[in-house]
Amino acid sequence: MLNLMRKHARNWLMKIILGIIIVVFIFYFGSMGGRQRAERIAVIDGKPIVYVDFQREHQNLIELYRQRLGQGLTEEILKSLNLKQQALDNLINQAVVLEKAEELNVQVTDQDVKAAILSYPAFQRNGAFNERIYDQTLRTNKMTAEEFEEIQRKMLITLKVENLIQDAVKVSDQEAYDLYRIQNEKIALDFIQLSPKTFAAGIKPSPADLEAFLKAHEGQFRVPEQAQIKYLAFLGRDYASAVKVSDAEAADYYERHKDQWTKDKKAQPLTEVKAGIVAELSLINGMYAASDEARKAHDTIYQEENLDAYAAQKKLTVHTTGLFRLSEPPPEFRSIADFAKIVPQLEKNEISRVLPGEKGYYIVKIVARKTPYVPALKEIEAEVEKKYRETEADSLAKKEAEALLARLKKGEGLEGVAREKGLKVAETGLFQPGGAVPGLGASVGLTEALYQISEKKPYPDQVYPVDGNYAIIRFKGRDKGDDKGFASQKDAIAKYLLQAKRGETFRSWIEGSKAALLKEGRLKFTRDFKDL
Repeated sequence: MLNLMRKHARNWLMKIILGIIIVVFIFYFGSMGGRQRAERIAVIDGKPIVYVDFQREHQNLIELYRQRLGQGLTEEILKSLNLKQQALDNLINQAVVLEKAEELNVQVTDQDVKAAILSYPAFQRNGAFNERIYDQTLRTNKMTAEEFEEIQRKMLITLKVENLIQDAVKVSDQEAYDLYRIQNEKIALDFIQLSPKTFAAGIKPSPADLEAFLKAHEGQFRVPEQAQIKYLAFLGRDYASAVKVSDAEAADYYERHKDQWTKDKKAQPLTEVKAGIVAELSLINGMYAASDEARKAHDTIYQEENLDAYAAQKKLTVHTTGLFRLSEPPPEFRSIADFAKIVPQLEKNEISRVLPGEKGYYIVKIVARKTPYVPALKEIEAEVEKKYRETEADSLAKKEAEALLARLKKGEGLEGVAREKGLKVAETGLFQPGGAVPGLGASVGLTEALYQISEKKPYPDQVYPVDGNYAIIRFKGRDKGDDKGFASQKDAIAKYLLQAKRGETFRSWIEGSKAALLKEGRLKFTRDFKDL
């Protein structure tokens, strides 16, 4: 239980809020609606989980993070989020829950579904359900009422199953107090740091060393596959000018998004913001038109196999890039998460499917390719030598730090060992664990180690890399604070802990159910994850 509390002891409010947002988004606008295609990625008790749903779930997650992070969502962050795995997990988890709901005979009536829809704030105006808003929202999301009602039904069934599993979870006063103590206690450390830079000067690699290093680390120096493409761009802005937005549509959009137009905390009148609304609606509809034109173009080009002739006929511009690394596509394609996966699968002169981007839709044709290769040492000798020195210096620093830690754990004094090696013993002062360590920096492993050391065990089990150095820490003291604030925070802490325990219990139940279904052969994956 303490591990759970420590895991959630920092920034827990933001994690809960983000978690609620993600769950609501997935359940309300997730992959459970829409038509299915025949291509299966998994089967549970004979019921298929299909690729089109995976694509939709994946795109929904991308859009969710774009809404939350805006310009802060970089390609690096997208990769680190591992959204494809999240999308697949969501689909499998949904299927497992619904399958278990059948076994438990959990049902939802039509009246339950109706009540849920009528109470949804997004469909209300002045506290009452507005059918026009409901219909408009479904049309905007290209969803029928039947599909949306089915999503609601499955969501309500899922919530019932969750409640069945979670109702037995309780939080004791001691658990609440333990978390309060963890959140309020402070710790003090002594530490020394070893920098790899101090070991770099003595490293003098021979040509043979560099050749061996290049051979052993080819992946670091390999120039990835490169490609040259032609493409047609169907941009929303190019079709927006032809869109006519009626006064009624502008007024409706204004009413539904009134909170976007405020000045000095007061809503601006429609007359002041109408031009902006018309421009926004024109662009939205322009994107729809661009999508339609791109799909028509794709079908024709695919059949006639002549991109240039189609472009000439329709007076479209054919864009041609130079050779580029597939991992570093041209700017207009960087918002397309699957670009680096789709293009390598194309044969020369083959066109892609329609690729959706932030500003429009694209049809891509491969015109040249250059396979990955490792340059000869003479071409990249300076880069190889730099990497060699960095790697060797890091290895030497780590070995030295580990040797010093071993001596300290046998009883030698930190000050004496530091003096022998010309190192300075620094102090952190009292601080709350969970973030950066004063004077050292942030490290997940180091943060976890702070809960393992004590007066009886002053040193952790290992050294930790922090901001490019290797740190050895020693427990100096702990301040447990006082209990004065516990009474006023007890209910809030218990409520948070209950949410955390309920979520942990439900996740464990799902994982156990999946494992059992896999073992029994009732859940089968029909497509390898790396091919998704």
